[in-house]
Amino acid sequence: MENYVANSFDKNYAAAWSMDQGGFSAGLAQNLLNYLKKNKINAKSCLDICCGTGEFLGYFAKAGLTCAGTEIAKSMVDFCKEKYPTQSFTLTKAIYDLPVKGKFDVITCNHDMVNTIERFVDWQKLFKEVEDHLTRDGVFMFDYYTKTKLQNWNEVTYEESDNMDHVSAIRKGMDNKCIMNEVYYIKNDDGTYNKTFDVQVEAYFENDEIVAALNKAGFKHVTLCNFSLEPATDTATRNRIHVIARR
Repeated sequence: MENYVANSFDKNYAAAWSMDQGGFSAGLAQNLLNYLKKNKINAKSCLDICCGTGEFLGYFAKAGLTCAGTEIAKSMVDFCKEKYPTQSFTLTKAIYDLPVKGKFDVITCNHDMVNTIERFVDWQKLFKEVEDHLTRDGVFMFDYYTKTKLQNWNEVTYEESDNMDHVSAIRKGMDNKCIMNEVYYIKNDDGTYNKTFDVQVEAYFENDEIVAALNKAGFKHVTLCNFSLEPATDTATRNRIHVIARR
């Protein structure tokens, strides 16, 4: 599925994504920076897997970290290179493909992008690749939609703003999958619109098997958290879980 997703993106979709998701990236980046400070982790480098349009890494760069990103969509890589020319961005064939050199103090994978990996064996590949690319005291943070959220998700939403309209249509697919249609209409100065869209499949797995796979990959400390990266007490009913995994 990753190749289909990558080929469906264009430069307009990258611009729309940047406008639509900036707030989420800002809040999550600040929460992770707070976590690092609170736990006295002196992180100097960060790798963001499936980095989108780079906003999350932008906040870490401002905090003084050396940043790099991987992406499966060429238009996203092109967008990032233009917006953040001093950072490193690598185009990959799959989310779990990490051809970058060296090790990182922090590795992240945000915006439920791990859910777009449809086979659990490939989640396991990602966890092992991340563990291999982390420094000794490194931190892996990612988030995912849970079974609670995806198993019966059927919803159509419409959002309108001064510069863009957004239509999202989500329906339950077969087995453990959801099909998501995202359409953006970007407003031009002359009153016309640029339409751009994407269709992707997201898959869910059980919380327990995700934690077990992280442990098997070499992570000894795994915490299921809320958006603030505080330990979550309601993991069985949460729609989204943020994971902090440490070696």
